[in-house]
Amino acid sequence: MLALRLLSEGVEGPNTELQWFLLAGIAFFFLIIIVGWWTSSRKQEQVEVQHEAKKPVKKDVDGASPKSGRKAK
Repeated sequence: MLALRLLSEGVEGPNTELQWFLLAGIAFFFLIIIVGWWTSSRKQEQVEVQHEAKKPVKKDVDGASPKSGRKAK
């Protein structure tokens, strides 16, 4: 009985004092979705990337790479 009394809305109907808070939250949610969609649909600038040339790995006299730690057969 206590659970039914707590869950019932009563005779005066639902409490709508904070309904504006719910509507403001829903409006903010949709505003964020629209702004995100608009910013992602804009054409983005191409960023120039400079590639540095890789230096060739110097091999020892016996043919092993100094970083590998193994000697070539």
